[in-house]
Order: sequence, then C-alpha cells, then structure tokens
Amino acid sequence: GISKLTWAQNVATPNPGFENWTQVGNHFDPNNWNNLNPNTGILGVFTCTRATGADVHSGTYAIKLTTKSVFGVTANGIASTATLITTPPYGVTGGLPYTQRPDSMVGWYKSNPISTADSGFVQFVLLDGANDTVGFVRQYMPNTPVPSYTRFSAPINYFSSSTPVLPYWILSSSNPVTPQVNSSIIIDDIDLIFNPSGINEASSSSPFQILNNLINDEMEIENRAGKSAQLVIFDS
Repeated sequence: GISKLTWAQNVATPNPGFENWTQVGNHFDPNNWNNLNPNTGILGVFTCTRATGADVHSGTYAIKLTTKSVFGVTANGIASTATLITTPPYGVTGGLPYTQRPDSMVGWYKSNPISTADSGFVQFVLLDGANDTVGFVRQYMPNTPVPSYTRFSAPINYFSSSTPVLPYWILSSSNPVTPQVNSSIIIDDIDLIFNPSGINEASSSSPFQILNNLINDEMEIENRAGKSAQLVIFDS
C-alpha cells in the first residue's frame, strides 16, 4: 500500500527551507530563527549566514552556521526557534505552541568540522505544560567533512504520554563540549515526519498520480500541481 500524499503547514518548524531572510544592516538573519548575530554583529562577527548557490539543497537559500571566537570565547553557530540565553549558564527558553507528537525529524546538511573532536548537531525537543521533556532527539553529524548534501533522519524519543505544548529546534555548528573555531554546518529543508496509524491508497483526486499501477522495482509519479510534498511508503 502507498500512504496518502499530504502537505500542511508545520507550525513547529517555521521557515523550514530557510528561504525567508530579513536584512539587518549589512547582513541577513533567517526569519523565525533566533541566532547570535544580534549579539556578535556589532563586532563584525556573524555565526549565522545565508548560504546560496552550490550550498543550497533546494530553493534559493540555506542556513550556514559557523563557530567563531568572540573576545576569546568560542561561540557555536546556533540557530533556534526558542529564545537564546546568551549569558551563563546559557541555553534556551520558550518555543512555539504545538501539540502534536511527530515520529522523527529529517533534513539535509553539509558540514566541515575543523577537527575530529568536533561535530555539529540538529536537535528537536517537545515540552509539556510543566516544562518537562516529552520528546527529544539530537542527531550529531560526522566528525569528518561532508562536502555534499546528505540526508539525515532520526526518531524522536518519547518519555511520557503528556501532550506537548512547546517544541523547539536547535541547530549548531559544533558540539557542546569541544567546539572548534571555524567548524561549520549548512542545513536545508528540515521537517517533522508522522507515521500514520493506517495505510491509505493514493487518492484519485490527488494532484499526484502513480503512473505505473503494477509496481515492481520502480515507481513513477506525476506531480500535476507542482507542489512540494513528501512520499512515505509503508509495507504491510
């Protein structure tokens, strides 16, 4: 069976393709993603930049995060949908209202850690009304360079049956323990995946049509609407 192709606004992941940016002085910041540029930009140091050209997976832009030295302090390139706490002991607070329980996170990345002691990561957290962790996933990237876009995916680990109320993403160019100045990561097209409780055949009214009804090794799909969607196939 083939799951029904659907698309909907993922309110937990605003600006997921990093296509929308706002110019601030002589640099750009990604819409709906907090980063350290407001704190370090006055020094001419930008840990978050807009990637273009060959550094884009799809669309026009991607996000590039780079670990920098600021007054002798190593600052990870961080972007988050939560509010960054920029004074010790650091961290994040807040997030976006959201009550769903996705199965996993996915996305595309390129990375360039400066040494094998370092590696960037992508993290997604779901909190309940008491600010306790309902679900958590952190995916570390390899500690060696990945020069071509590579897909990552990781399941969200759930610790309770509570309904989430506040999720947030964190993207980082370095690990929290041994960050290396100039380590970088480029990320594009992140998303959350949901595993349906049942398996539905593709609707005949869908703008996506399966052209070869008897599927052996290959499946051909026609995208009449030109919309972006995700195809997930489940066996019986």
